[in-house]
Amino acid sequence: MQKLIIVFISIVLLLLVARLVIDYFSAQRVATGLAGADTTSPGLHACDGLLNCTSSTATNKKNQIAAMEYTVAADQAIASFSKVIAAQSGASIVTQQPNYLHATFKTKLLGYTDDLELLLDDTSGTLHIRSASRIGRSDLGANRKRIEALRALSKGKV
Repeated sequence: MQKLIIVFISIVLLLLVARLVIDYFSAQRVATGLAGADTTSPGLHACDGLLNCTSSTATNKKNQIAAMEYTVAADQAIASFSKVIAAQSGASIVTQQPNYLHATFKTKLLGYTDDLELLLDDTSGTLHIRSASRIGRSDLGANRKRIEALRALSKGKV
């Protein structure tokens, strides 16, 4: 019985240490922000070839997802998406600008942090979107599912 208690405590301690390590490394790696922000047409960072990233600007099929469209003014679209995102579990808005939004999602169990970015293209009425995990080689489809859920939740609101 005593050995069982020691094994249980050891497992709990290992899980706690793993959670702290994941928190630390997940918080340190941030690959967000606009690429070419100092140019007239900034874009989202590429994620081609990464297994833990999905983007409407990706050029390969594995990472690519369709961009979203919006029909309201850009600032209203960002505000609407901000409300939809903030209402989701584990979500936090990091940056909100008239045509750009950066949010993070933190998983409950292990504390992984994923980044979600939205960039509005006023000329085409297109919303480019990128969702990427900060750590790990694969996201097991979580980022694609997040984007599709956001698409479904925002239907009729933007």
